Amino acid sequence: MKIADEEKENSLAERNAAELRRLMETLGADPSARTQPPHVRAQIAGLEKDQRTRATRVGRDVIDRALTDLLSLYRDALLRQAGAPVALVNEDNPRLVDELATALSPEQVLRCIDAIGTARERIDANVAPLLALEAMALDLRLPR
Repeated sequence: MKIADEEKENSLAERNAAELRRLMETLGADPSARTQPPHVRAQIAGLEKDQRTRATRVGRDVIDRALTDLLSLYRDALLRQAGAPVALVNEDNPRLVDELATALSPEQVLRCIDAIGTARERIDANVAPLLALEAMALDLRLPR
């Protein structure tokens, strides 16, 4: 979650500031003024709302990419356990794949895959990402 927030802030801070500058220029408003006319405030509020929506989407996309990467590790572990002659997605990290494949049973790997998929679905359904990730972490950690 922290990484997603940092990446979101880093990727959007400059863009948001540039959009605000362009809006102020377009409206002919003085950015250094303490108060703005109502029509300028309304435009700024609309822009800020759009920026918050974009930030939420970017944060969720970062989390989804991370979950997809995590899912690929468990997928590779399951393939390794099955002895399938298929190339690994994580060819650059076969040691981690082997550790997962030996530490977990195939049933546990499938439960982990389900937990990751459930977290992705929950986030997509507008559940708070932190809650979805915490629930997933518990499912990944607890043996059944």
